[in-house]
Amino acid sequence: MKTWKTVADVVPTRRELLRFGGLGLLGASAEMVLPWKAKAATSRKVTPRGTAKNVIFYEISGAISHIESFDFKESAGLPKDFQVEKLPTGIYFPTNQFPRITKIMDKVAIQRSFVSHEEVHLRGQYYVQAGRPLNVAFAKEIPSVGSVVAKELESRRRETDTFPTYVSFSLDTNQVGALSTGFLQPQYSVFDLNPVEAMKSMSLDQKAIELLEERWRVLARLRELNRGRMSGFGKFIDAYEDFSDTGKKLLTDPRWPAAFKLTDEDLKRYGNSAPGMGCALARNLLKQSGGTRYVHICQHGWDHHRTIWDRSVADNHYALIKDFDPALASLIEDLAVTPSPETPGKMLLDDTLVVFMSEFGRTPGALNFIKGRDHHKHVFPAMFAGAGVKGGLVRGASDKDGARCVDTGWNSKAQPRIENVVATIYSALGIDWTKEVHDTPSRRAYVYVDSLGANGFIPTDELNGIYG
Repeated sequence: MKTWKTVADVVPTRRELLRFGGLGLLGASAEMVLPWKAKAATSRKVTPRGTAKNVIFYEISGAISHIESFDFKESAGLPKDFQVEKLPTGIYFPTNQFPRITKIMDKVAIQRSFVSHEEVHLRGQYYVQAGRPLNVAFAKEIPSVGSVVAKELESRRRETDTFPTYVSFSLDTNQVGALSTGFLQPQYSVFDLNPVEAMKSMSLDQKAIELLEERWRVLARLRELNRGRMSGFGKFIDAYEDFSDTGKKLLTDPRWPAAFKLTDEDLKRYGNSAPGMGCALARNLLKQSGGTRYVHICQHGWDHHRTIWDRSVADNHYALIKDFDPALASLIEDLAVTPSPETPGKMLLDDTLVVFMSEFGRTPGALNFIKGRDHHKHVFPAMFAGAGVKGGLVRGASDKDGARCVDTGWNSKAQPRIENVVATIYSALGIDWTKEVHDTPSRRAYVYVDSLGANGFIPTDELNGIYG
């Protein structure tokens, strides 16, 4: 039997922990964190819906071709092998390309009329995470939507909640990476995980836990003795200590390693891929009820300007759909039949708002000269399920080519934007999305959902039409 000698023998080093994830816990970028004084805007009163305890956001990063998926259109560039059928919801859908997602479309509401401020990936992916266009003058202090959720839900955390409120899978794969907490404290950061590496996370036996506790008491005493000397390092020391505290709690909570165990059947159903594992692990995290409330899953790589439907090359939409289809479908199927650990008589899908979308769409019509599709911000869809969303609804419409919006499908003549997805997320979680924070480092007001868009004022309502 091995004799333990040091903490390094029984727990991962900081470097090893960063392999598993947690990069966001050290990523707070603003150099000064001021007291939080968020308050509702006085000019407008809203009533948050409060139907969700959790949110899962699946980012189809790089932009899926909307006209060959959730807003299907006949086009000159349509592959010959598509088998398209009319679903009971009234939409046409390539059922042979999405055989599993076809079966859960009765649980999904589609809003097909979005427009984006952005048409390049880095800015578009920032827009998705931050809920507002990139402004380089203030980007350093802007938190992600997930970090705002973590701050807002802090008062709801229970003594037994050791999991991070905000967890993501594979955000490091997209162009913008995982955003920092901005002006918020480091404790509200994302815990970003590589799902493949996360599957290797360890559990500790009792002897290892006892040694960890002993070393932790020594470390805590050393911290106190050096508190004054280290105070000048400010937020960076706070970030490191918060990272350490989170890591210690997770390593000694048996629910954490349990959440990262997938069966052979799980891997078969979800797909033995990063998106599949991410979705299965998201299900497990919510099932363990350890405090995680916001999960962001990123499937990157959809940017096919060339050979988008060419099976002779390795990188194409066919390959990505092969991973996407079982991952998302299995997630929604399992949430629909998994009892909620917190709401008796309800399923996890009743407690969880699932959102899946790209940062924009892809150009309709014929393929370009290199057999691909380019960026298209003018109209594209977003999809929603769970937490009171009425499945089978279709809101808004594009023209016959999928090029422009002909019906906004909600209570405004203006097309909805990502800001409205964010308002919907906040509302579902019971958060007043009109709140403002005025004590930011720049003294510029931070509005939860900003009505000042890139080109003027925009509506900031939630998408209430998806509830029927």
